[in-house]
Amino acid sequence: MAGGLIGICALLVGIGSLICFIIVLIKLFQNEGALKGILGLICALYTFIWGWMNANRYGIRNIMLIWTLLFIIQLVLNFAFGISMIPGYPPRPTVVTP
Repeated sequence: MAGGLIGICALLVGIGSLICFIIVLIKLFQNEGALKGILGLICALYTFIWGWMNANRYGIRNIMLIWTLLFIIQLVLNFAFGISMIPGYPPRPTVVTP
């Protein structure tokens, strides 16, 4: 059950991160043109870096803060989800009979 709940939380955080990516990508297309917009579509890291470099100029600082926070939460949840999917985790103590 815990693995399923963590997976659902990771999915919701991922959707939120995707929404932030799309918002910043739209700003990238509007202000830098089609070529850099397509580069941002292909490489989300470029969009992320461009967003932070221009956060104050285009008024997307809050979006970038939310996107960064969601990215960090997503890393933690994906790690926790991966750990929860290991068979036999958490390890149960074995009973030793004399």
